[in-house]
Amino acid sequence: ITTLRKPKNQCAIQSRRGDVLEINYEASYVTKDNNNKVMYDASAFRGTGLPYQMVLGSGDMIPGVDQGLYDMCPGEERLLEIPPVLGYGNQGTRAFRIPPDHVALEWKVQLVSIDTTIREDNNDMTRQEREARAL
Repeated sequence: ITTLRKPKNQCAIQSRRGDVLEINYEASYVTKDNNNKVMYDASAFRGTGLPYQMVLGSGDMIPGVDQGLYDMCPGEERLLEIPPVLGYGNQGTRAFRIPPDHVALEWKVQLVSIDTTIREDNNDMTRQEREARAL
């Protein structure tokens, strides 16, 4: 996991299991023969114009992505280098046209929000402070 960008503001809340995350991402596989990167999926390809929404730890994503999104702050960007065992396996996948001889997956991920309300510009209160304020 490589952090490409840290949030500019305070990060009182980081992602944890069960959080609803909104992410922007680009997913590529690395070819064995010439180490080229081929993009096979991206949140922008989904046609909604919105970030992709998922529940962290639910199994919605491949294990390498799921594991790489813990303890992130809204606004943070990471590069996840995922071995086949934490992706689609050594066989690849026909659904995304990933060949069986790929070396790894690379996901560039930006965390947009946690639970749709916690964003980079308003992440200054802990979960406990937010809960107390809502009462």
